[in-house]
Amino acid sequence: MQNMSKEQLEKRRDEILAELDGLSDDLRIQLDTDEEEQAIEIENQEVPVTFEENLRKELADVEERLLEFEQ
Repeated sequence: MQNMSKEQLEKRRDEILAELDGLSDDLRIQLDTDEEEQAIEIENQEVPVTFEENLRKELADVEERLLEFEQ
């Protein structure tokens, strides 16, 4: 990411924001009333949550790099 142009960083920022928007919808689930099923559903949600965290970290890095172009 160090050698990316401002335009490339802006494009990546837009891609990340679009992915995060799609993830937000996917993460909204209604849990089953059965406790065992709830445990499985919650466990299955850990992957998207981790993916979202990674995207947010990358977004912060991209935005920081974009700020460097402003200075």
